[in-house]
Amino acid sequence: MYSCGDSDENQIVDNFDHAGQAKIDNDSILKFLKNNYFDDTLDSIVPLKSGKTSLFEDDRLLSKKVNEFDIDYTYYVFVQHEGAPDVDKGFPTVIDSILPVYRLRTLTNAMEVKKEQDLIFPSWFNQLNVIRGWRYPWVHFKGGNNLSTVGEPLKYEDGGKGFFILPSGLSYRNSSNALANKILLYYIELYDFVEGTDHDGDNIPSIKEDINGDGKPWNDDTDNDTRFNFLDDDDDGDRILTKDEDANGNNDPTDDKSDPNQPDLPDYLNRIIRVKY
Repeated sequence: MYSCGDSDENQIVDNFDHAGQAKIDNDSILKFLKNNYFDDTLDSIVPLKSGKTSLFEDDRLLSKKVNEFDIDYTYYVFVQHEGAPDVDKGFPTVIDSILPVYRLRTLTNAMEVKKEQDLIFPSWFNQLNVIRGWRYPWVHFKGGNNLSTVGEPLKYEDGGKGFFILPSGLSYRNSSNALANKILLYYIELYDFVEGTDHDGDNIPSIKEDINGDGKPWNDDTDNDTRFNFLDDDDDGDRILTKDEDANGNNDPTDDKSDPNQPDLPDYLNRIIRVKY
């Protein structure tokens, strides 16, 4: 699967002009948005015709900025249906595991797209080894209602639905992947997600391990051991597991602060405090 294969972090990329390509891609995307509209009957993007509202002018289209590689990239999200689950867990975070289906296309010019891959059976994505841009658009959709029967294929209804467009700099850039240098268009439907996903099992949701508060848990490493906090079961490197630095025993290490000299610093981020409870 293109979206859950090796992350672009693990591939050697030489001489990619992020700033220059970002402008080229955004110009191409804008031209595409102005020359097409969303046909709700066909559940697809089609060339613009008289009397129809272009994607560019459609109120359901969102343009969002995100900083990656020191460039302010713009990606686009079309919210056809936000999602209306009976039990509302809200929206997933950028690091919560998700259960989607999708149809992947690439933009070839202002009028056409090319079919690349369809994921018709829902699969779980843990949001680890994915391209940079894949994590962001899902925060605009909610999951659906699970109508599955034991022994039968998964069945959901009323999940978030729409599409998103990623510039090549948030995708595969000029890596060795077959989708290098391509603008990606994903038609998606979100079936479900794991609220408060905890990748390392330390009783702290991965999104709360975003210590610097930039919305990206994948760049926080308190003890500089090359393992990001959300994948590190000993965040401060004091040889006491994070989940065990829980003085009040409520299974939440974030509210235990024993150091009078650093009263705002949780014990699990404080190497001076080395007590297993």
